[in-house]
Amino acid sequence: MAANGSSYDVVVVGAGLGGLSAAAALARAGKRVLLAERQDGPGGNARAFQRGPYTFDPAIHVTAHGFEIEFLDGYLGALGVASEVELIAMESLYSVDVEGTRFTLPTGVEAVIEYLAEQFPGDRDGIASYIQACAQATRESQAPPPRVAIQDLDALMAALPTLFKYRSSTLQDAIEEHVSDPQARAILGAQWPYMGLPPSKLSFMAGTGVWMALMDPGPVGVRGSFQKLADALAGVVEENGGECLYGAGVSAILLDGERVGGARLENGRELRAPIVISNADARLTFEELLGVEHVPERFLRRLRRMRPSISAFLLYSACTLPVHEHGLAAETFVYDHWDHDATWADLEGGGLGGMWISVPTLHDDSIAPAGEQIVSFTSLIPYDVGQPWPELKQRMTEEMVARLERVLPGYRDSVVFLDSATPETFREYTLAQDGAVYGWANTPNQTLPKRLPQQTPIEGLYLAGHWTNPGTGSVRCLLSGLGAAAAVQDHRDPIEFLQAIA
Repeated sequence: MAANGSSYDVVVVGAGLGGLSAAAALARAGKRVLLAERQDGPGGNARAFQRGPYTFDPAIHVTAHGFEIEFLDGYLGALGVASEVELIAMESLYSVDVEGTRFTLPTGVEAVIEYLAEQFPGDRDGIASYIQACAQATRESQAPPPRVAIQDLDALMAALPTLFKYRSSTLQDAIEEHVSDPQARAILGAQWPYMGLPPSKLSFMAGTGVWMALMDPGPVGVRGSFQKLADALAGVVEENGGECLYGAGVSAILLDGERVGGARLENGRELRAPIVISNADARLTFEELLGVEHVPERFLRRLRRMRPSISAFLLYSACTLPVHEHGLAAETFVYDHWDHDATWADLEGGGLGGMWISVPTLHDDSIAPAGEQIVSFTSLIPYDVGQPWPELKQRMTEEMVARLERVLPGYRDSVVFLDSATPETFREYTLAQDGAVYGWANTPNQTLPKRLPQQTPIEGLYLAGHWTNPGTGSVRCLLSGLGAAAAVQDHRDPIEFLQAIA
């Protein structure tokens, strides 16, 4: 820990992936950085936990290299930690189990098109045109802004036609434009739990960007859990003269006149810095850490109009069942209905819905003893379901075990470890409003430029994480932190900034 005293160039609040990414990039660029985290180590939602011989990722189970441009490899290489984070390629994209009928999608755009066309031959052309539209919209969203004046809307629309066409669409709008078979539509939208809203409510641009990034070249895990990624980024901070403080919650963001002056820790210590990057919940940042009296009224109104995402209930288990014999992919979405809106109604009523099974030991044998499998089961669920979570936890755990048993017969009797996390767990652990697991809800009016920007109206205050652009997902959180760091350094293009600090 080379940085000493209480004066820094940058203070970063929160060591989630967004905060870690910002802190690592700025430390690499030569800034004196202090990263303050209230938990006992880095990672946020990526912070793994140990239970005996088992390692569990609490929320992130797979990530993406990046669509067509393999961002993650280049990112890790530029920060000098590629050798510390071993990425493991998945054999398939994911499985979808609907009422006992299972589909296992391959990786690669063309392979997915061909596979789904074989399952739904009557919609072959529509499936191809839909997935190609997804690919083109993702390319356009990743492209550098065209060199035209912002007021020249016609030129922008000509340069980014697919992006403009679908910018306000839901995922369901786009699927229904191309595909008519209800079951084909259901499979094309089946990955929606990763983004926290059903296709009828989910932003097309939010949903399709994550889907494309996972599809081609394919999803990856991290050997030893995603904690390895968080630890590597924290290491970059310290190896470049920065400091990581754990067990150090921030109680206030300080001002010097009209601009940021640093932060105060819960123990009273003041950290002076002209730049603060907050990886915390956005409303917490402005309403509590900064104080509403210091926030411009227009921005505060915008903040209070925005709605947080849904929360989740997670089952963590280890079992001796030979899961590989049941034909599951490492990630399997599980539905009781072909109609995703019916699933949403179930979970809004406090039942199971928006579920997926993760079996990381299918590709990583380092996180459990030989002959045992880690099985995590997630269901989206609101924070408030009318009863206290301590009372509901055991019943919900039993319901999830019973639902898993239907997909994996013999699972219940093979369990050797079982624990669960409720929306209250997420709220207490991350301080996210209502235990939100995806930042803001990924609706069309809260996606991409309609999400909060990294640079705020408060001079010297920046945001990182899934409350800001580009949004939900581990790679997007890394990009958000990189974008905040680039803005601090007056770089318009985060990728060019990354190349500059490599």
